[in-house]
Amino acid sequence: MTSETAEKSHLGRWLAIALIAIALVGVLLFVKYKYYPSPETLPAQGGELAKMMGIQNKAPQKLDSYKEVKGVLNIQYWVTPQGVPVYFVPVPTLPMVDIQLVFDAGAARNGDKGGLAYLTNTLLSEGTAKLSADQIAENFEKLGAQYSAESQRDMASLHLRSLSEPAQLVPAVQTLAELVSHPSFPEQGFKREQQNALSALKQQSQSPNQVASKAFYSALYPNQPYSNWVLGDEASIAALTVADVKAFFNQYYVAKNVAVTIVGDLTSTEADSIAQTLVKDMALGEKPKAIPEVTNLQQNVVKKVNFPSAQTHILLGEPGVKHGDPEYYALYLGNHILGGNGSVTRIFDIIRNKNGLAYSAYSYFVPMRERGPFVLGCQTRNDQADKALELMQGLLHDFVEKGPSDAEIEQAKKNLLGGYALRFDSNASISQQISALAFYGLPLDHFDKFKPAIEKVDAKDIKEAFQKHILTKNMVVVMVGGEQKPEVPKT
Repeated sequence: MTSETAEKSHLGRWLAIALIAIALVGVLLFVKYKYYPSPETLPAQGGELAKMMGIQNKAPQKLDSYKEVKGVLNIQYWVTPQGVPVYFVPVPTLPMVDIQLVFDAGAARNGDKGGLAYLTNTLLSEGTAKLSADQIAENFEKLGAQYSAESQRDMASLHLRSLSEPAQLVPAVQTLAELVSHPSFPEQGFKREQQNALSALKQQSQSPNQVASKAFYSALYPNQPYSNWVLGDEASIAALTVADVKAFFNQYYVAKNVAVTIVGDLTSTEADSIAQTLVKDMALGEKPKAIPEVTNLQQNVVKKVNFPSAQTHILLGEPGVKHGDPEYYALYLGNHILGGNGSVTRIFDIIRNKNGLAYSAYSYFVPMRERGPFVLGCQTRNDQADKALELMQGLLHDFVEKGPSDAEIEQAKKNLLGGYALRFDSNASISQQISALAFYGLPLDHFDKFKPAIEKVDAKDIKEAFQKHILTKNMVVVMVGGEQKPEVPKT
């Protein structure tokens, strides 16, 4: 074989290989775009979901209200034709969908009817115009879907978790839509849940931790709706009627008072079909008036509750911060040093390590729509309660006056920033974070601001923020435990 012939043969082989490679690429591209199209080019599947739900919609990206932020999370936002805000986070790694409806319908809206918000929220799954409580439960169970409801001080929420396959997802969503738009509040179900609430209150009365928390909120918010205990009390629960529940539902479970959050394996068009299905039959209603602002305490309040226990539960605090406060990051980082990081805090070091007074000692802020509580707490032996309280008060005064050290700040930043991603490690945790963002009206880039904001905080920022927000001269002290009997020295 001549060199020219060999060269032609060699080129021929490479040409054949190239043609085979091109053919393979063509086949792969054909399979990809025929059977695995990109999420936002799935009109057939999106159309199927919308058709199954009886919804006519277009891609949310074409709406004037559409916004999107890509950062820690890919958050998409738009408003339905009914005026309901929708927050959607696509998570295609699991064939699951988490849906939440959040209402401004928590215990702060009870008025003088304690426990009404809780009971209304609980009774939604007790029956509708079309379905009994058993049928609702059976529908969710046979679809492998999980439904839950929760009532807090600020908000009430309904949560649905389902497989993303339309055969399971569509009927699960339709069942949720039915119970949130057409609940019947049957008398039998009302009496059962009323009795369950009374039983829960009795159980709480036997827990020193719950007794302390209830007394703390009552003293902290004497003239503000946050004093409302979520479950109410025995007298208020016993006095409630079905008519009260229906009136509360009609006022607060309305389209102008809800946000929808969706996290999971969907396109935005599919998410919009779900959102519209959930709210299309809701009464439009009105957005409720803002609750009163929280004011500073005017004096020290000390509540000591005798309780048959070997330990005393101590809570110390005052009104703290609300969502959206620009000094939140300085307060959050400072509290991480003071008592918010488990065993690596000033409070734990003094109360536990150096004095052996408690197994746990802590502090935390609870941001709410208005100023939520700032709390320090521990549980200690009855005869050591006064000493533990004195140490916590001294620690707080010292921290507010002097602030943290640079070394403490550096370590706290490493800890907070290193673990930040764990807040979004599952669909459920993402759903909770997005629902809070939606309810409190936080900006879409809220989660992206956390790291740079924390990195920017210094000792001066923390000291100034604590001195502005924590006025240690007037605080609430609650102590729940047995009589304090000094320990008898051993002879």
